[in-house]
Order: sequence, then C-alpha cells, then structure tokens
Amino acid sequence: MDVKCYKYILTLLIVAVNTYGLVGGLHITNVNLPTPLAVGEGGWLECDWADDGDKIYALKWYLGLDEFYRWTPAETPPVKTFSMSGNPLAVDVDASHRGRVRIQGVTLGAAGVFRCEVSAEAPSFHTESQVANMVVVDLPDGKPIITGVQESYQMHDNVNLNCTSFHSQPAAELTFYINGGPADPSWLVRYTPHEDPTTGLETSMLGLKFPLWPRLFRRGSTVTVKCTASILNMYFDSSEAVIQSDMPYHASIMEGRAAAATDSISTRSKVLSVLISTLLLLAVLH
Repeated sequence: MDVKCYKYILTLLIVAVNTYGLVGGLHITNVNLPTPLAVGEGGWLECDWADDGDKIYALKWYLGLDEFYRWTPAETPPVKTFSMSGNPLAVDVDASHRGRVRIQGVTLGAAGVFRCEVSAEAPSFHTESQVANMVVVDLPDGKPIITGVQESYQMHDNVNLNCTSFHSQPAAELTFYINGGPADPSWLVRYTPHEDPTTGLETSMLGLKFPLWPRLFRRGSTVTVKCTASILNMYFDSSEAVIQSDMPYHASIMEGRAAAATDSISTRSKVLSVLISTLLLLAVLH
C-alpha cells in the first residue's frame, strides 16, 4: 500500500470517527438543564464527558445556533462568553467552570434547544454534541379574577360568571369549583386564550353558567364559587366569590313534619297530666 492510499484511508477513518463515533474517544455522557424555569430565574447547565484517551480542546454551549459560552483549558482566561440577540440569559462567569455553567435572569427567549459541544485536540480533532430542551414560563400578573357576580339572586336564577388569568406563557389552566366540588362540566363555557401581539403573553378565560337550584344552598342563603389557575407544577393560585340569595334557608318538609309531631306529643302529654291530677283531686275531696 503506497503512502497516498494510506493517508486517504486514514482520513476516511478520522471523518467516520468524528461523524459517527465508530470508535472510542472523547464523548459526552450527560447533558442536564434546569427546566422548567420562570422568567427571571436561573440554574445550572451541566455537560459531562469522558475523554477515553483524547485530550479536550474546547467545550461550547449554544442556544439554538448562537454560541454563548466556551471553555478552552489551554487558554487564559479559559472561560469566554458571547452576547446573544435579545439577551435571553446571563452567564455567571465566576461561578462557571468546565461544562458546568451558571445562568441567571432568563427571559422567554431562553426557551428552546440548548446544545453542548466538545472537541478534542489533535490528532483526532473529534467533535461531539448533544442537545436538550428548556421550558421557560412567564407567570401570571396576579390571582385569577372572577367577574359577573351580582349583589343578590332569586332562587332558580341563572348565574353567569367568568374567571380570567392575565398575561402568562403558556396560558394558565382554569378550573371552577362550587361549594368545594368540581363544577358540572356541562356548566362550563370554554374560550380560546387571547395572545397579546406585542408581548406574546396569553390571557385565559373560563365561563361558568348554572341555575341557582335550592339544593346548592347548605343551611344558608349563599353558594361559594372558587376558581383556580395553574401552570405545570410551577404556579397555583385561586380566588373565591359568594353567590347571595334573597331567599333564606327553609327547613325541609321532613324536618317540618318531625317538628310538628314532636309538638303534638308534648301537648298530649301535658293535657293527660292535667286530667290525671284533676281526677285524683276529686277522689280525695269525696
């Protein structure tokens, strides 16, 4: 085999190793992201590798196609950072080292695909990368708000309410409860979240329409309605409203009958006691 042919085969092997990882060498063992994060929060990006005889030349972190962090152990300083359009995150240079990067102050622009890339020194020049996805959540401005409550209702009136959670990404999931239990699904009116064209934040709204039946009142003249808003496992909040009826609580028919029967027995006992006392008194006098 001549020298040119040998070099050609060697070149093909190097390309195959770098492209497909056919033989051992520098390779990534773990990529981990702090996901999900809320806007303004931070956490650690972690990229671990095994060298298997290769000496690492550089480790780089990308968000999408933009490189924002590089660690080159042979250079001084070893850590470099690069700005990105919109500044979706900040890197704490003092805390970051090797493949472990501390990020902070994330925005919605930090949501997406992160890529860790490691490169070996000569002679292999092997490069390998792995990706992971980050979710960033913009939490609502405040509690969900219940609207449409009137000062008072008559029995059998229709109650029409809306629950709204403002400005979040993604839209909050809303749920209605009546007297502590989930509202009947047939009473719910679902609306498509509204997206703000400027900020991209979404406002979610859920309607509730139900008849004010007597069975909803529990020994009183009020019905409690609660609305909860949640996003993933990061956010949960709620608000309550009280539905007031002009008609006070009345005892049931069975309760009325039971009370009447008790009064009747008591009256009969009193009359019988008086008759017996009168008969005894007459017997003594005669």
